[in-house]
Amino acid sequence: MIVLHVRAGQAVGHLDEHARSVWFGKLDARAKILGVFAFVIAAALLTDPILIIFALVVSIMIALLSRLPARHLGRAYLAALPFLAFASFSVFLFAGVEKGAMMLARTSACVIALLVLAAGTDTFELFAGLRRLRVPGVLTTLLMLTHRYLLLLSEELDRMRVARKARGFSGGKSLLDLQAFKVLSNTAGMLLVRSSGRAERIFEALKMRGFSKDMRSWRETRIAAADAVFMLSLVAVAAALLLLQLEVLP
Repeated sequence: MIVLHVRAGQAVGHLDEHARSVWFGKLDARAKILGVFAFVIAAALLTDPILIIFALVVSIMIALLSRLPARHLGRAYLAALPFLAFASFSVFLFAGVEKGAMMLARTSACVIALLVLAAGTDTFELFAGLRRLRVPGVLTTLLMLTHRYLLLLSEELDRMRVARKARGFSGGKSLLDLQAFKVLSNTAGMLLVRSSGRAERIFEALKMRGFSKDMRSWRETRIAAADAVFMLSLVAVAAALLLLQLEVLP
């Protein structure tokens, strides 16, 4: 989701509205995190081609059943696809076509499940869920502040892009256009300067509200029956995949 913020320059509300409008987003964050991470860990350890394909099918079914917009998930997957393809191509060069294809299927299963978790969970709820799962407070606070800073970069980049267009800049004529490179390099420098200034003001505002080193205001929720069913279903699928991989089950 953070990658989508930076790449697409979308607002927080627009990205989080998908999480608030589907049933998947109403599940407890802890149940979703535990269930999805159990499935991802199991899928990442698979080597049997049939089990890998089954894990990919399960991951796609999770995406479909979540009712999240297919276009939204598709854009996120396409953003990650070059990295998946590079890793799969490396395996293909040293281990053959089948191993490369299985690498792509295995990583795709993991990425799709994680994208559903990220896109189908409100940003604050995701971090709060991690905190309630006893993830160290320093780490969750750092993740939240990093997320906020990336949003600042995206907002400032949008403003500077509009300013460039207002001044008649429409992009370079070619890869060797030195003037275009000069404009873009100046934009990158000013982007960091302006974002740093806004980050300092936000930090001062946090301190004025009593922030020291930790975010202490976290929502308290309970895991309901639907949350438990979702979590246990994914944990059961993950356990079955691992047992089949280890040939414990017939």
